[in-house]
Amino acid sequence: MKIAVLSDIHDNIWNLEKALQIIKQENCQSLIFCGDFCAPFIAPYFVETHIPVYACFGNNDEDQWAIVERAGSSEFKTWSLGREFAEIELDKQKIAFCHYPKLGKLLAGTGDYQAVFHGHTHQAYQEKVRETLLANPGAVCGIIGGKSGSASFGIYDSGTRQFKHINLS
Repeated sequence: MKIAVLSDIHDNIWNLEKALQIIKQENCQSLIFCGDFCAPFIAPYFVETHIPVYACFGNNDEDQWAIVERAGSSEFKTWSLGREFAEIELDKQKIAFCHYPKLGKLLAGTGDYQAVFHGHTHQAYQEKVRETLLANPGAVCGIIGGKSGSASFGIYDSGTRQFKHINLS
């Protein structure tokens, strides 16, 4: 199963549209979002994927009620929205995701998950914490440290347990 992993959109609908097109081309079957939609108007873009969406909030998601309202409407039947972090089971694998890297590292360190994803730093990377994959997909917005950087997201293949970064720049 291919699982798209995104984070830190920061209202960049242009890069989000590019990512969603690739997600469709890659036949991803689920989408994990690690926070920082920013404005509520971003939430409806996820409907275009027509796949289950699992999301949590980030530190820049200030109008959480409006995001929940958008995500909770009848057209968002496949949404699952967590606050600090969430854990899900996809393709018989336990996966956790959150916004903050410290929490991600702690979750990975438990050994309870096959994969843990986080955002916040806008820096794409992946590492193994014992047997658990810990990865940051990078930032869809393409801003790193207040400057233009590489826009990216990731795709996790649960069959091979491999994670690849997709550059949007």
